[in-house]
Order: sequence, then C-alpha cells, then structure tokens
Amino acid sequence: MQQAKFVILVVVLLNIVVVGAMLLSGKRSCSDALQSETHDKARIEIAQPERVNVIFISMDAMRWDRTGISGNGDGLTPNLDRFAESAVVFHNATSAAPWTLPSHMAVWTGRWPTVHRVTNKLMLTGGVTESGEVATEEISLSPGITTYPELLIESGRVAAAFTGGAGVQSKYGFGDGFDEYLDDKPFAGLDYSMVPAMEWVKDHRDNPFFLFLHGYDSHGMYDLPASQRSGITEFDTDLDGSIEEQAALREQGLATIVNPGDAIDLTPVLDEQDAAYLERVYDLKVRNADERLGRFIDFLKTEGLYDNSIIVLFSDHGDEFMEHKGLDHGSTLYQEQLHVAMMIHFPGYDSRKDVHVPVRTIDIFPTIFDALGLAGPNEVDGSSLLPILRNPEEINGYAPLVIAETDYRLFARHRMIREGDYKLIMDLLDGKKELYNLADDPGETKNIINSQDRQSYEMEMRLRKWMEAVKTNPDDFKDRRERHIQVF
Repeated sequence: MQQAKFVILVVVLLNIVVVGAMLLSGKRSCSDALQSETHDKARIEIAQPERVNVIFISMDAMRWDRTGISGNGDGLTPNLDRFAESAVVFHNATSAAPWTLPSHMAVWTGRWPTVHRVTNKLMLTGGVTESGEVATEEISLSPGITTYPELLIESGRVAAAFTGGAGVQSKYGFGDGFDEYLDDKPFAGLDYSMVPAMEWVKDHRDNPFFLFLHGYDSHGMYDLPASQRSGITEFDTDLDGSIEEQAALREQGLATIVNPGDAIDLTPVLDEQDAAYLERVYDLKVRNADERLGRFIDFLKTEGLYDNSIIVLFSDHGDEFMEHKGLDHGSTLYQEQLHVAMMIHFPGYDSRKDVHVPVRTIDIFPTIFDALGLAGPNEVDGSSLLPILRNPEEINGYAPLVIAETDYRLFARHRMIREGDYKLIMDLLDGKKELYNLADDPGETKNIINSQDRQSYEMEMRLRKWMEAVKTNPDDFKDRRERHIQVF
C-alpha cells in the first residue's frame, strides 16, 4: 500500500513538472510574441506604403497651451486630444516662423525661411514707382526649390488642398502640381474648406492621395459669431472682438515700432481686462475649430480611411495676448507664438506615444517620407524623427538645431536659437540679445543674458555660425531703416 502511494505521488509530481514546463514554455512563447509585437510597433514600419494616403491638417494660429494634451484643463480641444490617443505627440515642437506664410513654406520645403526666401508676401525691388513709392513685387517660391508635395505627387498620389487662402495661397508656391487647390476666400475656416474636402476625398478614395486641409478658425482675422461674442459679459471692456478691431489693434501695435529695434507696446491701449476678453474670444474660436476637426476625423473613420492614412495635425504658430506687450503674431519669437501643436498618426498604430525632446515643424515631411520609403528633396534643413521613434535610446544626445526667424513685414528682424531649455533671441536691427531658461521661466519674463555669460556667448556663436551658413550677415541689418510692407 505504501509502495502504491509512493508510485502515485511520483506520477503526480512528474505530471506537475511536465505541465509546469509546458505552461512555462507557453508563457515564454506568449512573452516572446508580445515582445516581438511591441518591437514591431515601435519600429513604425508601414505595409504597402505606396497605397497609404497622406493627410495634413493645419489648425492655423492655434496655441499649444490651449490644447488638452498640453495640460490645459479648460476642455477646449476634446477632439484634438482624442486624435492624440492614436498618434505620436510632440510636446516641444517649434515653428520656424511666427506667422502663416513663412512657417507653412518651411514645412512644405523642409527649409528655413531664410533659405526658401518666402518671408513676406511682397519683397522690395530697390526701385521707385512713378508716384514715388518704394517698388515691390509679389513673392513666390523659386522654381529651383522642390517641395515635398511635388514629390508626393510624382510618387503616384493625386493631390488637393482646401484652405483658408491668404497666407497659404497657391500663388506663393504651395499649389505646384496639385490637381485642385481651393484658396479663393481670405481667412476662411474649416467650416468653408472642410465640406469640399470631404467631397473630394469621396471621389478619390480609391487612389492613394495627398490632402492638405487648412483653416483660420483660431486666427484673429476669422470672425467669431456676434452671438458668441455677446455672451462674454464678465470683463470690464469696451472691445467687441471683431476682426476689424483686431486688424486695427494689430496695426496700432506695429505703429509703436518707430526706430530699428523698438518693440511693440500696446499697454497704453489695452489693460488686463481687455487682454482677458480677447483671450476669451480666442478660446471660443479654438473650441469651434476643435468641433470642426472632430467632424472631419469622424468622417475619415466612417469612410474607412483613418487606418490607411498618415495623418499630420499641426499648427503653424500661436498668438500673443499682451504677454510681451503685444497682440496678434509675426513680429516676435516668444513661446506663445512659436510653441505649436504637432502630432502624427501612422496607419496600423492605435496607441499614443509622447515625445518631449525639442523638435521642429521642418521635420514633419522628412519623417513622413522616411516612413514611406521615399527620397525627399536635396539639401533640406529638416530631418526624419523616425530614429528617435524607433529606438528610444536615440533620444539620448539628440540635439537638433532649433531655429526660428522673422522679418515680419520688415517691422522686425529677429533670429532665435534654442538648446535644451535655453533660448537666445537676437534682434538684428539693434543687436539686442535676450536669453531665457524655459524650465525656470516658461513665460520668458526674466532676461538672464547678463548673468549667463558663457551660455549666452556660446549660443550666440552657434547662431552666428548658422547665419553665416545661410548667408546672413547680422551686421548688414544694424540700424537699418526700411519701408514697411503694408500687405498683411
């Protein structure tokens, strides 16, 4: 009896060992499969890239700090935040310029504004008109510069753009090669551009396409309905929040620039209540823009296009509300104008990835082309971000050249370089320099140029080296007085 019990015990133990080994083997197999799947997901590789659509959505003038993904708790952008849950979210994206035309062209070409040279709508020719005015001519991208959309079209994609016109009109060089380019209504919003975009997508969904959708919904020159403006009653102000008022205040601020190097100062005109009211108007515009964005994203999902498209959602610049004594955008290089939203959804990837290192909007197209296995234009300034997305270890030591610049209507000529949390701004007209530590001073209120001699010197030398490379001599602009460009 004892011997029988012993045999049974041995058999049971052997079975336990065998089953345990099988389970352990199964766990290893599951673990290996999970690790393999996770690894594949991290690599961001796209099956049949030639069949993938590319969709760019530009939310013009949307500040980063108004989005929920920035940590803003006001609930202004629920649809943008929902999109982020299946996208790569770049928390520290810098626009190459603080206004629509040069910033979008920097994205289109992957080049700095000084290089693509579309820095204002008009350029001075050096001549004089019969009436004695300084002669100007309308600017357009040089035919010698190839854009990324042109190469996307050459790769076999049909292309269309539905925009708010103004600073992204086809005539500046944005529409080269496009089958259709809507830009006939100045400062139009997504409510205007989205409907024909949807119709076009339905008609072309059977072929791989490139779509550019753009709207000025958050912009100062897009009118918030009077019914919404009249509902803002908690501020002691005489302002009405109209686009006519916005335009007048913008020009009034620029008029305070009298001598080279002067800064805008609207403090004699606008107080804290006025600024708070204008911010509320802006916030309502952002909320409206987000609602329209949500309808378009839902449309893509309903049409079955969301999971077969690379979708880029970005803003080209922000807006100022008296943070540095000014209003609107274009003439300064502070964070409220340069820190922008930038996200990319890749087909087949339905989880969120957050990237906190500094990146540039000029990196968008190089990243997309890398993912599609396409060769981009030669000698661009942007670079693919896939290496830091595929291998987190690549982030260590990743330090791109973060530059921004503005020659806004020749009222200002500023250049900026950012290294980590340090940011140096140089005014070419009077040589003034500002240094900020964004970690300690995100609002850029404390110029530490005099207390950080080594840091400021080294950053200035690198900025000057970059300017030399792009054939800009800062000494050429010192004390220069120029006729301002009046076309906004």
